[in-house]
Amino acid sequence: MKMSNRPHISFTEPFGVYLHIPFCSRKCSYCDFYSEPLSGGIVQDYLTAVTKEITFYRNLLGKKAIYSLYIGGGTPSLLSADQLAGLIELIVTSFSAPLSGEITLEANPSSLDQNKLKAYQKAGVNRLSLGVQSLIDQELKTLGRLHSASQAIATIELIKDYFVNFNLDLILAIPGQTVASWQETLLTALSFQPPHLSLYNLQFEQNTLLAQLVEAGELTGVDDKLDAELYQLALTMLAQRGYQHYEISNFAREGAYSSHNTLYWEYRPYLGLGPAAHSFDGNRRFANQPDLKKYLREIARNQLPLAEITRLTPEEKKSEFLFLGLRLRQGVELARFAELFHQKLEDVYSEKLDYLKKMGLIEVSGGYLSLSHKGLFLGNQVFMEFLN
Repeated sequence: MKMSNRPHISFTEPFGVYLHIPFCSRKCSYCDFYSEPLSGGIVQDYLTAVTKEITFYRNLLGKKAIYSLYIGGGTPSLLSADQLAGLIELIVTSFSAPLSGEITLEANPSSLDQNKLKAYQKAGVNRLSLGVQSLIDQELKTLGRLHSASQAIATIELIKDYFVNFNLDLILAIPGQTVASWQETLLTALSFQPPHLSLYNLQFEQNTLLAQLVEAGELTGVDDKLDAELYQLALTMLAQRGYQHYEISNFAREGAYSSHNTLYWEYRPYLGLGPAAHSFDGNRRFANQPDLKKYLREIARNQLPLAEITRLTPEEKKSEFLFLGLRLRQGVELARFAELFHQKLEDVYSEKLDYLKKMGLIEVSGGYLSLSHKGLFLGNQVFMEFLN
């Protein structure tokens, strides 16, 4: 099986693999990730196509070492265990076993059961990321989630029987959320002692139902003061319980950092498979067709389903390295910047650094540039300085 297009893509070090499963039972009101309604026929077409895409890359790249495997969506847990097991086996044998040992699967409470958990574990999945989002029923309704708080709790209890390493996704600044309701969600989630927690600030993304409701005046977003209070409450509660705040939105017990997601923040390469998946080889960013029909059509023509390839300029690389690395609490390593770009960070961005220091948003210590505590709450303002 040969590709009719062979773009110049090269991975010179171990890379992460992201596999996008583009199916959902129903679109959540806040979600702008690409997904399609689940139906039997289209799932088989997708599986056939993504199998060919994996084979294309195996032939193009050779049997390279992969650092980690992350299966996201959509709702990957809507696929059968056999379907997922087949994809995992193909990826690992086409390249090599993940060096970090981490194979993560995203799942929702409404699509999991005991049999699936057993089968995922047998297939090699060793880290589960559960989309809980809230443990308050009214907030789940606002978000358009299919599960209830009690169903999420029952699913977490079940997961603990099969997975030592798991993450819970939670959302803060939901319309109608209060300090008390956020604290209740956190306390309930923490009662299960999850190794990892991801706490995402709700964004009203364009063309989502939630954004439309806010624009129409049917919902009111949380104001900045309450937003900051909710975030600070999480910082305090998690620190008191021994969680390490290693990235703006991510907290973990010792040894439970997400290996795959850390690749993104450390500006390391990754390969995206499936419709709308994005990749980075160290010099280029490339993205697949963000539409399942177009993706299937390109694969059927024996072509990689690429919608765009962008070769980054030296300035773009420096900028991306900074605003991604600053998401990490340890920040950006000054020596690595100099090694990659043959310039000192302080020489390239002297004016911006002086401005951000005066604003109290960044600090330099121990060979790292990082956000200050104040900068955590104004991270986007800092990132925009380097994007500009």
